[in-house]
Amino acid sequence: MNRVRLIDRLVQGKLSRREYVEAMGLFGVTAAMLPIASNNARAEGDLLYFTWAGFEDPGLFPAYVDKWGLPEFSFYGDEYEGIEKLRAGFEADICCPCIDVMPRWMSTGMHPIDESRLEYLDDTFEAIRSPEAAFDKGERFFVPTYWGFSSLIYRTDLTDIQPEDESWTLLFDEKYKNRMAIWDSTDAVIPVASLALGFDDDPYRPDGERLEQVEALLRKQRELMRFYWTSSTDFSQAFAAGEVVIGFSWAGTAAQLRSDGTVPFRWAQPKEGLISFVCGLGRSNRAGDEAAVYDFINASMAPEAGKYMIETFAYGAANKTSFEMVDPTLLAELNLQNPEESLAGSHSYDYVPGELKQKHIEIFDEIKAGF
Repeated sequence: MNRVRLIDRLVQGKLSRREYVEAMGLFGVTAAMLPIASNNARAEGDLLYFTWAGFEDPGLFPAYVDKWGLPEFSFYGDEYEGIEKLRAGFEADICCPCIDVMPRWMSTGMHPIDESRLEYLDDTFEAIRSPEAAFDKGERFFVPTYWGFSSLIYRTDLTDIQPEDESWTLLFDEKYKNRMAIWDSTDAVIPVASLALGFDDDPYRPDGERLEQVEALLRKQRELMRFYWTSSTDFSQAFAAGEVVIGFSWAGTAAQLRSDGTVPFRWAQPKEGLISFVCGLGRSNRAGDEAAVYDFINASMAPEAGKYMIETFAYGAANKTSFEMVDPTLLAELNLQNPEESLAGSHSYDYVPGELKQKHIEIFDEIKAGF
């Protein structure tokens, strides 16, 4: 298969198992390196994991792969897209929600999670173990597997920004016109603009006069954007090439750039505070093989999976034991050496009620369209 087309199908979640193995070959992973399913293996497609592109990495659920082989995958660009797809009739066994969007995921026909079948729940950080939004009518629908931060990232060789200058306001600085990029989502632009305006008490739900100020600032930002990115890979490539020199970044992007070691950059600590998130797993709307479902959830919550999440994706594992398995130098480099303290000092994504969220989306769509 054509290399570009193969990657495109990978991102869209349309690969067959054979094509998936071919795709892994592009990254140096041969079929011989992939675990062979045991005699317990079910028919292909019996377990479907609906998640972010990139989270099909077998290192994130190794015990499951050892026992069952690879599941099937389907991907979404953001959670709202995924939710609408499920509402429209798509079915999956496992989904990957973030806690701030759980009230919306609940509307897709999710199945409750039996806590008695969770092997590592007591090993998760207490601060994120049982958030209110994980439950409905006393039943659990969400388990945390990872958390992390979003920030702004900039080229230290192509800008004159100093650490003491780090602020979300830099993403509205005309000095970087046509050389900046931000995630194409209200989950990015709304809190970034709110924090730049000083609305740090509730940056996710601006309304009324605050929303008018946010809208005005985002209209200014549109004229400065090189592009709004939907794929972190597109952003990192443009950043590495110098096409953009500053932008909104997930921690995983910084980790990949750091691993590549090709360009000098800094992942900022803005004075207004980092944006943080907590995400995990839920049983989706298909009543599949429960043994496989719980094996997948437990494999994803295991300390080995958390260690891989930290070392490969630069996100914090929900399992606190995972941190004991990672080099302390790396934890310090990733700003993950004090997990609960770091989370407490950030702006954690919060639920935005449906009507207000729709208003945010409509405003942002108009801005991008030039109206």
